[in-house]
Amino acid sequence: MPIVYHGSGSLFDRYDPSKLTSGQGDHKFGAGAYLTDRYTTAAVYAGKANKPKTYVYTVEIPAVTEDNHLISAGPIHPDIVRRTSEKLGVSIPEKALSCGKFFRKWIGNTITGEGNTINQKINSASLEAEKAASKFLLGIGVILLVWPTAQTKPDGDKNYALLDYSAFRILRIDEVKLDAKGKLIEGSQKLIKEF
Repeated sequence: MPIVYHGSGSLFDRYDPSKLTSGQGDHKFGAGAYLTDRYTTAAVYAGKANKPKTYVYTVEIPAVTEDNHLISAGPIHPDIVRRTSEKLGVSIPEKALSCGKFFRKWIGNTITGEGNTINQKINSASLEAEKAASKFLLGIGVILLVWPTAQTKPDGDKNYALLDYSAFRILRIDEVKLDAKGKLIEGSQKLIKEF
């Protein structure tokens, strides 16, 4: 099981999906519990919550398999396309199949009835459409949305939106300190709790 990190300005023992928009809140990569391969990136996002304390959660998540995730700028696995088409009962437009990000937005907008043209459906999605897409994808076995931490290094470290909140298994919580630029002060990590 992969070990990843979640940054937050709130202290909790269990991920609460009702707090989905309480962090940075833009959900530009989809609606889910945001995680990253990088501890330092999680710390930065914890600081963006503008709360008095910042925490980094060490989290175990399910393994990424070829048909349980969408890569934002990558191709969609044929089984995911098939399951989506069967469940929605529609043919998926080619433009929506060009990458995971367009596919996800098309699903959300199709379900919520937002957007009139294919370009409107693939280029932007409201939070409600993103939530609808995440719920739908989870229902067909997609548990993760994945994108690179650095767009210039697509094969490097990854960020994730975990759609299955019950699979958010906290192993450790650290309180961390950030500098004036919002970056982790190395050595400031203080263990709060281990599970």
